Parts: sequence; C-alpha cells; structure tokens
Amino acid sequence: MLNKSKHSYKLAAKLALTGLIAVSSMTISHSNVHAAASTSASTNAQKDYIKSIFKLASVGKIPGLNAIAGKTPISAVHYKWGEPDVGGDLKGNHFEMYNFGMGKGAYGFGINKSGVIYDLRNFGTSIDRTGGIKSLTFASVIKTLGMPKEVRFTGTDKIYVYHPSKAYELKFVGPSKVAKGKIAHIDHINVYAGKANT
Repeated sequence: MLNKSKHSYKLAAKLALTGLIAVSSMTISHSNVHAAASTSASTNAQKDYIKSIFKLASVGKIPGLNAIAGKTPISAVHYKWGEPDVGGDLKGNHFEMYNFGMGKGAYGFGINKSGVIYDLRNFGTSIDRTGGIKSLTFASVIKTLGMPKEVRFTGTDKIYVYHPSKAYELKFVGPSKVAKGKIAHIDHINVYAGKANT
C-alpha cells in the first residue's frame, strides 16, 4: 500500500510539472484571459442581480428591505431605523429619506396620507460602481429585461418602467444625458404601488 501511495505521488508530481511546462509555453497573456473571464463573470453577475431585482419587484420589494410597497406602514421603518434624515416631520402624502453614509446605502419612501409606503427606493452605495445599483447601466438593464414598454423623462432623469406584476411598477432611474464618452449608470430603482398612492 505504501509503495502504491509513493507511485501515486510521483505520478501527480510528473503531471503537475508537465502542466506547468505546457502552461509556461503558451503564448496567451494571463492578464487578457483574466480580464475576459472577469468581464464575463461581471456581466453574468449583473444579469443575475437585475433578474433578482425584477423578481423582488413582482411582490413589491427592493433589495436591502423587507418592506412591501402598498402594504408596509412607515411606522415599521421608523421603529427599525428611527427618524429619517429627510421628511419625518411632514404629514399627508410625502417622501422620506434615510442615508446611512458612505458605502452603506440610502433608501427613500413615498408615503400616503394613511402612513402606508407606496414607493420604495434604493439608491445603493454612492462610492462603489463595481456592484449593486450604481454598477447597473441602462444598456445592462435592456440586455437583461428587454426594452421597457415605457420610458419617462422627468427633469434630468430618464426612467425605464417595467411591470413585473399588475400591482407594481419597477423603475430604473438615471441621467437622461451624459458627457460624450461616458456611460449612464443607474442612480436608483423604485418599486411603485400606484393603487396605494392615495
């Protein structure tokens, strides 16, 4: 048995050495292979992320929150996170905003006069364009979900509107114009429950 183990070890060492020789004699640049693999992995990760956003939106949710548009009262958010940075003293239909600081994300809520959230917004983290909301582009959204049936323009924003279910709209919001040579990244996403906006 010991002799068999030594033989297996020698065979594995020879194969490893052969592999090293074969790899070192190849003319493919490691950095190009790594970059191509990284780009492909990044594209697949973005597609998966966009699909997960769409799936959450179909039930009134957004990444990072357990709240449901049209159902969750803003008091539940206040209980968990305290008073908002913006809008906490307003009554009737209003908007509230929580910004947790660099790298921690920001969330917004449209609240109806009954205190129920009708609009959930995820602004992602402001410093990282390699992952999350800020890594998405209009092109990556179209590539994954197809061209939206509706595109809106408000101020300097372009909004791609998808309908993941009858009850909800999913909006990808970004700049309507960018400098030549720049890519328009998504600024935030919304999940909107129109029937709850009363």
